[in-house]
Amino acid sequence: MQRSQRHRRKPRRLILIIIAILLIIMGVRHFSSTSARLKSAWNKIIFTSNNNVSIAVYSPKTHQIYTSSNAPQHKFRTASTVKVSILAGILAKQQSPLTSHQKSLATKMIEQSDNDSTSELFEDYLGGKNGLQQTFEKFGMTQSQANSSWGLTVTTPKDQVKLLNNIFYKSKVLSDEERSEIRDLMGNVENDQAWGISASSDNFALKNGWLNYGKDEWIVNSIGYVKNSNGTDYTIAVYTDKNQSMAAGQQVIEQLARVTKPILN
Repeated sequence: MQRSQRHRRKPRRLILIIIAILLIIMGVRHFSSTSARLKSAWNKIIFTSNNNVSIAVYSPKTHQIYTSSNAPQHKFRTASTVKVSILAGILAKQQSPLTSHQKSLATKMIEQSDNDSTSELFEDYLGGKNGLQQTFEKFGMTQSQANSSWGLTVTTPKDQVKLLNNIFYKSKVLSDEERSEIRDLMGNVENDQAWGISASSDNFALKNGWLNYGKDEWIVNSIGYVKNSNGTDYTIAVYTDKNQSMAAGQQVIEQLARVTKPILN
């Protein structure tokens, strides 16, 4: 009787092993297919651009970050996209809800991209350059360097996706309430700033940045989260510089956003 049970178990174990192998193979194929499709669509835009362009996208379906760039070693100035890091850093630092004054400043900083509110939060509550660098360390953003002039901080899209994933998915740094607070503000930016990664999407949260600065010419960036009508979602960050105009940077970002959406749908 015991031998019979053992013989029955072996085929079951074999079947389970085969199923596990098939699932792994299917997962690898799906990842490879998604990566190849994204790069094919992105590179037609990125490598025909005269600007420096870099993109990173995270898909919770594959648990992978996909990237492409025509300037792979380049670090981009954040401009106003750093305002998300500043808010996340303050919340992580004080580990308590924003005061009414901080809330007012944060609303202006994210929804209106108000620079005076940003500077007050940056200096008085985050701790300036050192506080921002500590924020990057908390979120594992190893390719970002803070600047005392917050808009000149440098980063990469992949680092920004790490931050976004802490806000829109899971975080060991931010509480659910803190994550929700940031998401709500990013989901309520003023209409004239709802461009960039939101192209062709109705359900999104974002923060954009733009700055005309020296040899970098027009710096135009867009970071955020997109949810498709079928429930799939992703975080995305696009950074550009050397643009001849703000409109040129916007155009490249929105082209990338439009080709990304159907592939991750």
